[in-house]
Amino acid sequence: MTAEPKVEEILHVVLADPDVAAQWAAGRLVKAPDVVQGFTGLEPLLSASTPWKAPAARPAEPAVKRGRTPSPDMQERAGRARRERVGAARAELAEAETERLEAGLAAARETADTAAAALAAADEGVREARARLETARAASAEAAARSREAAGAAAEAQARQQKAARNVEKVTSPDG
Repeated sequence: MTAEPKVEEILHVVLADPDVAAQWAAGRLVKAPDVVQGFTGLEPLLSASTPWKAPAARPAEPAVKRGRTPSPDMQERAGRARRERVGAARAELAEAETERLEAGLAAARETADTAAAALAAADEGVREARARLETARAASAEAAARSREAAGAAAEAQARQQKAARNVEKVTSPDG
């Protein structure tokens, strides 16, 4: 049974049984009371003019007033047990924090390794790009030199062609 229906049952019994209600109000209900079916017998007792009041709650008595004075030995054992529980809880927290930090460190190292590999690849890419650039510059300079040579050769060839055309004209002309 889940907690919610069990609580519902307890509250039902508290409303139906004044003795259980008194224990509930005093904070001394140590176990779930027996289930009561309905509120039989209460209808004639309650009238519209007199509202039902819960019995006054009695404050819980301290252990000393109930006749249970803890011995110094019991107090020492309880204190030792409490310190051990606190120490164990602190150790558990420290271990969990250490594990969390180690996991974070491992993740940071993995990120750093990945970044270093990416940087190395980028550096290699830059070196390759610089080498291609130098090759392209050299090829461009060589092509420019060849272009100038070709332009000079073309100008020379054009000049020879024009000279040859004039010579042909002189030879073939009727006046010549």
